[in-house]
Amino acid sequence: MEKQSLPIGMIVGRMMHMMFRVLKKRTGEQADVKLTIEQFGLLHAISMKEEDVIQKDMAEMMGKDKSAILRIIDTLEEKELVRRVVDTNDRRKNFLMVTKKGEKVLEQCLKIEFELMEELQQGLSKSDLDTFYKVINHIRSRAEKL
Repeated sequence: MEKQSLPIGMIVGRMMHMMFRVLKKRTGEQADVKLTIEQFGLLHAISMKEEDVIQKDMAEMMGKDKSAILRIIDTLEEKELVRRVVDTNDRRKNFLMVTKKGEKVLEQCLKIEFELMEELQQGLSKSDLDTFYKVINHIRSRAEKL
């Protein structure tokens, strides 16, 4: 049990680091293609968008600079998980699409993530989880306003 005197940010940061470490290990062992957490996050974000996905939008959505997103997209494209399609109306724009292989790998990773979350939440009641989400969303909302 963590001391309550530690800053919330430190506790959340440690928790995320541990969760990402386990998730990366399990996806590396169980998925057809190894992905970093950033690659997994971007692949998932692209798949969730209902309208056309533009590279520039992904940088804003993921909170990363364009060059970092470009490197992640390049890697995903090399792994044949996404493909770029040039906008016929504006050649400066590239749309991003998840490939069939990307859909399969994403499905595997999401299953692994779901199983990990189920495992981590064992022993917590619905009330515990409701309280956790209420507190975390309150802090996130306040941080967004700063």
